[in-house]
This record gives sequence, C-alpha cells and structure tokens, in this order.
Amino acid sequence: MANTLVTRDKIEAEVRAALAATLRIEPETIDMDTSVVNGLQATSIDFLDINFRLESAFGVQVQTQLLLDHVEEQLGDGKAIDANNQITEAAASLLKLYFGEIEGIKAGMYADEIPMLVTPKIIADGMERILEHLPDTCQDCGASEWKTEDGAKVVCGACGAEAQYPDGDTLVTEWIQQVEAEHKLFAGA
Repeated sequence: MANTLVTRDKIEAEVRAALAATLRIEPETIDMDTSVVNGLQATSIDFLDINFRLESAFGVQVQTQLLLDHVEEQLGDGKAIDANNQITEAAASLLKLYFGEIEGIKAGMYADEIPMLVTPKIIADGMERILEHLPDTCQDCGASEWKTEDGAKVVCGACGAEAQYPDGDTLVTEWIQQVEAEHKLFAGA
C-alpha cells in the first residue's frame, strides 16, 4: 500500500535530526548530498546510532547488512567483491541501480570505499523504500485505518498498533532477486 502519511520532507527532517543528534551538529547545516563519512565525519559506530534513531522515529527496522554482502550471501562469494576486496563490474552496475548515478561508483573500487559515498539523501532513500511498504491492513485488528500524529510513525486508527513494515534486509534481498531476474547482472560472473 502506498504510504501517503509520511512525506519525503518528514523523512529528510528525521534523517537530519538523527545525524545532528548523533554527530552533535545543527540539522540546518546538513547538506543532503554531502558524504556522511567524509563531509560530516561519521564513524561506523555513529551509523549504528543514526539507524537506531531512525528506527525509533519511524517504527521500522533498517537494513543491517551492506548491499554487496547480501549479493555475496545470495549469489555466491566473489560475485560482488573479488579476492582483492574490489567490487566487480556487476556489483558496480547493481549499486548504480540501487543508489542512482552517484559519482564514484565504479568497478575496481575497494568495497570499503563504498560507505564514503553514503549521503543523507541515500539514507532518506532507504527509509522511503521501507516506508513504501505500509501494509494494507493492521496486523492486530485487520482495520485499514492508518494514521500518524507526528508525521513519522504510522499507527492503526482503530486499535493504535504500530504499522509492521518488512525489515530493510528482507526488502534488499527481494530487490536483488528481482534485479537479477530482470538484468542477469551476475549470471556470467
């Protein structure tokens, strides 16, 4: 079911708020296109806090595994990341499909360089992908009366239960399967 209750503006505001609280900066200073690592100086520990804040704000579970780790798990070792820890041509194509044409994604780049390409916009895109999967009906009472009081967390208007979205890892797994079925990126890899 399309989620018209949570707007893109609200998603971006919550992403900025999570980044600001974690990194101790002012939300209005955050450019949605700057690198979270290089521009905002976030560390891997900071990403855990940012994710926790977003999960709390929206009532969702974000992706815990990296996209290319999902590929390796589903399609086999070496399909996305080679023995030298560099991404394959197929992996670069997959990343471009997922993130869009962001500068810097190319075959041969080291896998550990990918987090440096993450921007607040990419984080917001990930949240939006999860929020697009608002269930048709409440898992507790079966009603289809969704509402939100804060513009972020969606609850049932009949019984008050929080909406149960699929988790980020499940959605990424399904997306990889769909893309591979359509594009056969890793078939020859």
